[in-house]
Amino acid sequence: MSRQFRDVLGNFPTSVVAITATDTEDQPHGMIVGTFTSVSLDPPLVSFLADRSSATLRTIRAANRFCANALAGNQERLSRRMATGPARERFTDTTWQPSPLGNPVLDGIVAWVDCAVEQVVEIGDHLLVVGRVHDLRAESPGTPLLFFRGGYGDYLSSAGPLLDSLVGWHEIGR
Repeated sequence: MSRQFRDVLGNFPTSVVAITATDTEDQPHGMIVGTFTSVSLDPPLVSFLADRSSATLRTIRAANRFCANALAGNQERLSRRMATGPARERFTDTTWQPSPLGNPVLDGIVAWVDCAVEQVVEIGDHLLVVGRVHDLRAESPGTPLLFFRGGYGDYLSSAGPLLDSLVGWHEIGR
């Protein structure tokens, strides 16, 4: 069931988001999630899921804050390094600026959301982290990095009509 579960859910595209924080020595920490989402407009809340064993999650919980960085379509290499690389190497060759709360805002991203941890909920083998939005900004008009069916890609809004015409979807409903 676990392989089938992963295979089927891989058909749901997800955004690629780097969740970042700094430790007590102002060293950056980060991890990649595909579960970042808005939760509430009033108050402004967002959330993500993290594996219980995540060292970055321990840093986030200790700092009680995090920044969600929406990676750009050209940041696949950064995503791979932050997802699988050793924690001490995740910020190698990566420039960033501190957010208003002191979290790393990565250079070249599409947007960021700076949060204080509002709540952490245990769900299965993960923890749901809910953050209260402190500040946020769209940084560039670039396309976001997406994960779909086990691979990376980026979103191009003009691709939809072209693909629809190639597979005949434009004829449906006529």
